[in-house]
Amino acid sequence: MESETQQKSDALLAAKREHDAKIKEKRREYYEKNRYRICNHTLNSYCLKAMEKIRVSHPEAVDSYIQQYPFEEYAEKYIRRVLYIHKISRSHGMHDDCYDAGMMAYLYSIHRCACMQYTHTQAYIKKMIRIYVVCAIVIYHESRNICRTNGFSEIRLDKEGFHNLY
Repeated sequence: MESETQQKSDALLAAKREHDAKIKEKRREYYEKNRYRICNHTLNSYCLKAMEKIRVSHPEAVDSYIQQYPFEEYAEKYIRRVLYIHKISRSHGMHDDCYDAGMMAYLYSIHRCACMQYTHTQAYIKKMIRIYVVCAIVIYHESRNICRTNGFSEIRLDKEGFHNLY
């Protein structure tokens, strides 16, 4: 009797794992198909609207969090570290976009933590910086995404070798 119950339990656990794996795979496929749209919405629409709403409803808390967690101390060095990890130097074309995304992540984090009265603000800032920098990288490679989606080859005329064509 006990082994039969254990077998049923094991079978249910295996079925749940299989179901969870299928859901995870569907989510991954959805993100792959829609990642540009998702990242663009996150950076250019969602966070701006969220910050506006929070700023109206909790202005004192936002000001307090900005004073308590200044950008220079809690975000600037970490943004530079994330850019270094992604091998994005100051001379790279996407550097400014990614740095701006990091600043946006800092501001969004401050607003969100002020609204929700989080105490783990520093960790939240770091997590959002990583996410927003990845979103900026995805958006920067828009032409690559369009080509991949439509089966085209990306050609850049400013690369080595193309200047000799004329």
